[in-house]
Amino acid sequence: MRSKAVGLTDAKIRGLNPPSSGQVELLDQLVGGLRVRVGASGGKTFILRKRVGGSVRNVTLGRFSDAFTLADARKKARSLLIDLESGKGLPQPASSTGGAVGRLTFSVLWGQYLERAVRGKKKSASEIERIGKKFILPRFGDRLADTITRSEVTALVEDITYRDTNNPTPRAGLGVHQQLSSFFTWAMPKLEKLPANPCRDAGRPPLPKARDRFLSDAEIRVFWQACNAMGWPFGPGFKLLLLTGQRRGEVFDAARSEFDGDTWVIPAARAKNGKAHIVPLTKAAKALIEDLPVMDGSSKLFPVAGNPDASVNGFSKGHPRLLREMAKIMKVDAVDHFILHDLRRTVATGMQRLGVPMPVTEAVLNHISGSRSGIAGVYQRYDYQREKREALESWSTEVERIVGVIGPT
Repeated sequence: MRSKAVGLTDAKIRGLNPPSSGQVELLDQLVGGLRVRVGASGGKTFILRKRVGGSVRNVTLGRFSDAFTLADARKKARSLLIDLESGKGLPQPASSTGGAVGRLTFSVLWGQYLERAVRGKKKSASEIERIGKKFILPRFGDRLADTITRSEVTALVEDITYRDTNNPTPRAGLGVHQQLSSFFTWAMPKLEKLPANPCRDAGRPPLPKARDRFLSDAEIRVFWQACNAMGWPFGPGFKLLLLTGQRRGEVFDAARSEFDGDTWVIPAARAKNGKAHIVPLTKAAKALIEDLPVMDGSSKLFPVAGNPDASVNGFSKGHPRLLREMAKIMKVDAVDHFILHDLRRTVATGMQRLGVPMPVTEAVLNHISGSRSGIAGVYQRYDYQREKREALESWSTEVERIVGVIGPT
């Protein structure tokens, strides 16, 4: 690893080019031991290197960003050096043995958090693990958890939110902030030196405007034609989203054992709100399901080819293909963008147009809000099974009016 002392400035750090391989370190001329490390990926991280008790120690101070500048790194480095001179020493390195020191590292504590507070207890366990693996651990995994600051949390959230300055993703940033905050709330009793949850006053993007997109009748017609062009698995799967109003994961992760005649029971373990949900199947929906191929004896409704125990994925390719097929049919460069979750709003909007009462629409969607939430939900136990079936039959008839024949093609 090459290193040299230079007159560091924020502008100079921003302009640093990554090495073709390995890492390069630039020493700060003002604070002894402070340096910025530049990796081949382009990441720029401040570290403090100091000899302590005959051995050289490296302490990661934070990643360079607009929220953690050279001035912030110098301030933090000077504080650690003052601690060292006063006999407090530098933060202890992580222990691979899991001893008292290792328990304070973020990665070890995060593993404990997943095992003891997330897995088997939260419906969103897989999503929390994904967020941690993709966004949080690469930034904080090797850090002592009680050294992570409010400004560093802010920097991480901003980096995620504004990765693409032309297309900010505030929900992704908010999701990371939420999971970090939950983690630190759980970990605080173990972090004696951490005065407060660093997420508490950390910056976060404002909530994005609530979506109001739904498909018009003309778009529903083109959507159906595009699904015909796509074929299995996304063609029939997307059609079921529109016919049933259920969530993407509930449809594509379904097991064949959940279906009995004209009834589909989504178990509590798979329902987003943790409550088992009965979905009456219309003639059109039942015909689509019965026409799906059974692959390798799989119990899944939409299994992966060659892996019958897994459900299909690949929506990052399937959804764009749907939009392309729709644009091709419409003979336009691009359709007005919508996400698959907007199909639920399309169903709800269509049912309201047909005169379906809101409590029944909410029951169809298994959406607990309004008339089914709060104190009303405690005493309102009627399940609307007859009304749900009538609502879905009316909606199926409406879809058939819009698109023509809606059975398997």
